[in-house]
Amino acid sequence: MLRRHFAGSLTAFVTFLLVLARPLAAPGEAKGADAADPAAKVRELNRTAMQYFDDLNYAMAEKTLLEALALVEKSNLASGPAGLSTNGNLAVLYSQGLNQPDKAVLHFKKALAIKPDLKLSKQRASPETEANFARAKAEISGGGAAPAPGPVAPKGAELPVEAAAGGDFRCPTGGEVAAGDEITLKCLTASNLQPATIMLYYKVNAAQEFEVQRLTKEGASGGTTTWVTKIPAPRTQGTSVLFYFEANDPSGNSLALSGSEENPSVIAVKGGEAVAGAGPPPVAEGEGAEGDEEEEEGEEIDDNNPLAGLERERWREHQGSKGTWWFSLSVGSGLGYAAAHSTEAFGKPPYYCAVNSGLAWAATGHLAPEIGYFIGRKTALSLGGRDQGIFGGVAGTATGAHSLLLRMLFFTEGDEKIRWYFALAGGWGEGFRLQVTADERDANGNPYSPPRTVKDTVRGGPFVAGIGAGMLYKLSRHFRWSVETQSLLGFGHISAVLDLTSGVRYQF
Repeated sequence: MLRRHFAGSLTAFVTFLLVLARPLAAPGEAKGADAADPAAKVRELNRTAMQYFDDLNYAMAEKTLLEALALVEKSNLASGPAGLSTNGNLAVLYSQGLNQPDKAVLHFKKALAIKPDLKLSKQRASPETEANFARAKAEISGGGAAPAPGPVAPKGAELPVEAAAGGDFRCPTGGEVAAGDEITLKCLTASNLQPATIMLYYKVNAAQEFEVQRLTKEGASGGTTTWVTKIPAPRTQGTSVLFYFEANDPSGNSLALSGSEENPSVIAVKGGEAVAGAGPPPVAEGEGAEGDEEEEEGEEIDDNNPLAGLERERWREHQGSKGTWWFSLSVGSGLGYAAAHSTEAFGKPPYYCAVNSGLAWAATGHLAPEIGYFIGRKTALSLGGRDQGIFGGVAGTATGAHSLLLRMLFFTEGDEKIRWYFALAGGWGEGFRLQVTADERDANGNPYSPPRTVKDTVRGGPFVAGIGAGMLYKLSRHFRWSVETQSLLGFGHISAVLDLTSGVRYQF
């Protein structure tokens, strides 16, 4: 009996220690740090607010961010990373959650004042966020900022409108300007094309990424609407400017294009100088380069770029990455294959019970607690138990089977809600047990007449190994619902079982 329950007790004890290890070590240190350092408190408030944001609780997200902003101003942190992060996150909230573009633009402008080269994350740049960000940059550029010096004194240039995408959407398709010119660009839309926004994408020929600006509706006449924007003078210092336009509906879907990212229009720049920096764009945070197995994940989130930081945090908590823990509890049952041999309790004299090889149920069911740790973005290690209960047997038969399993898990990239994984497992304990109905035999191995039957168990183990596969479904920022199937083969006593389990995971 002691041996039978040893593995189950060990599983519970180890799991308890692992679950306690992280929360016991970290909160006290974090609490003390927050009390002594306002910047640490601001970071924690931003993190909490974006948890609310992910859970669609926009009111609490706004309340928490405004509390962070008040602390930023009170502590004279407005011009540093704390102010940058808070204003950037408020801009995202007002753009995507609360749909208050004026407030979004205000906080984008505050963030840009701290970090003029701030960039939107492509993964999280919704049409609303992108438009508000472009508007903030345009208002800053048009607010009297001095243009960068160039070979030619800054002056205006307007490109002619051409029918680049048919008569319904007419925009400039090229031209020539002098270095340092501020370029005015106009697009015309017919009455049967009703875009909510028109976006200009442009870059100096050697730049790595396109910048984006939203066109302003200037007016309508004779069934034609005029949209206008400007490329600021500092952006016309290279040898050429690549650009294209996109008209979008209210949902951000493309209605019409003039040029494209793959085939942009070109403005030649007279007197411009070659700009260094040509080359492939850098890999965005949260994305691996094509062919890379793992991303570099040892660094902390960059608070100097709140939008990239937000994206990295969401990616980390949705997908899991190096340093992410989880605890899960699942329940399940299984169907097994019992190899022909004597049963455990009644296989000895005077009963001589034996079974033929065949299918058998893994009795009532089992619990599967597990603690896991991501060692990479797509790989993890876990330690868990398979604690089986057997009820309904006669006195003297086994009441359960407990094993400790070490697993290596391999994850797919996953989409917004679902992620799949494959697992290799190995362990030791009592293995598993299958409940069978066995025939009693006499000392010569002959069945009794009439037949005598009894419920007993056949064991697989004590060593087990196998494979599994499962699915995680995102319920919220930290919680996942799991469904998994796992096949285990027992060694020592040869048998096999196929389990189906389902449960809840808490990821932190």
